[in-house]
Amino acid sequence: MRRWRFLVTAAVLLLAASFVFEARGIEKISPDPKGVALVDELVKALSIADADARVKALLPLVHKSLLSRDGKDLDWNVKDYSYKKAWQNVKFYKQPVEIHEVHKGNVFTIGFRETAERGRGDKYFIKKKEGINGMPAPISIFWPENGGDPKVIDMGSL
Repeated sequence: MRRWRFLVTAAVLLLAASFVFEARGIEKISPDPKGVALVDELVKALSIADADARVKALLPLVHKSLLSRDGKDLDWNVKDYSYKKAWQNVKFYKQPVEIHEVHKGNVFTIGFRETAERGRGDKYFIKKKEGINGMPAPISIFWPENGGDPKVIDMGSL
């Protein structure tokens, strides 16, 4: 019985310690001007009233893995979920955007086959308008390893 209690206590302590160390692993960095400009353009594009014009304005801002095969529209998974949530909620965020903080991400590969690309994904947290409750929303920005322009890889947390 004592041994069982010891093992359970040790497991709980190890689990708690892993959460503490994971939280410490978030590295906050200063916003890159290119990233801020991209997030600002994203918020402007999401604010366009006409649906077709809105999508057309978004296409050059998002990573190619979020586009349809022909590149002329957003992939249906993106359009039905993260894009839909983002354009419905963009009205709650400041324009021009104000960056609350930036979390430096890990290096990874995004996409598949012809859309595959290696780089780093950072989260730019944008502030809400005055009087609107809630936490700042993360917009995930992909920085290609080859030095290309940054692209949005997730906007669904607006």
